[in-house]
Amino acid sequence: MQQTYASLQKRRTTVLLSSVLITFVYWFVALWYNNKGAYTKDLVVFHQLFGNGDKWLDLWQYVYQFTITVLLFWLLPYLITKYYLKEDFSSLGLRLNYNKQALLICAVAYPVVIASTYFSSHDPLIQSEYPLSKLIGTSWSVFVTYQSVYLFYFIAYEIFFRGYLQFGLKSEKAGTKEIIIIILIQTVLTTLFHIGKPTPEISAAAAFGPVFGYVAFRYNSIWYGMAIHFIMNIFIDLFTLHWLHLLPQKFF
Repeated sequence: MQQTYASLQKRRTTVLLSSVLITFVYWFVALWYNNKGAYTKDLVVFHQLFGNGDKWLDLWQYVYQFTITVLLFWLLPYLITKYYLKEDFSSLGLRLNYNKQALLICAVAYPVVIASTYFSSHDPLIQSEYPLSKLIGTSWSVFVTYQSVYLFYFIAYEIFFRGYLQFGLKSEKAGTKEIIIIILIQTVLTTLFHIGKPTPEISAAAAFGPVFGYVAFRYNSIWYGMAIHFIMNIFIDLFTLHWLHLLPQKFF
């Protein structure tokens, strides 16, 4: 069915307003910290709900954060798209479109990303932030389990910003100017989302926002950028633990 002007405007208004509102709610329930020490900080809402005292709460608060991310950045946009806009959610860049060129880009990007994270993880500002919980250095089983749960955070993040927001604002016959404006909107929101993070990470968000945005539009899929984003953060955690001499010494 051909997209009408009215349906396009409804979708754009809904997507833009809901994206801003959801981001604000997310910050309150899943990014509001206090006790910002060098290597630990407390999610306010989480500790109001579950208390304090147990050292493992430092790890569980991030499982909570990842769960909130899935609910607000994945499930809620799905419900809005399916039941309010009555459109196909998978059309928002969520299909895994096989493309040899995109796979080649990923193959080239991985060693570059891994090398860059090795050096950037030596920055004390990055070390104070990552891993989010230093308890993942307790054992390799904790590390792997944490990264497996963390994966859903990145999937939800990419679905929301590079899928729901970007593709939700795009018209069927988008020109270069429209594409640039949409990627800029996405980049502004993703950069603001990182406020409170270390300065190098905010700069990286501003730099990679247009790159991941372009890749999503170029290959009509968010998954190639998501794979690079996730791998980048695994190695940030791994190398930071290395520099801090906190790498796991046992499997269990």
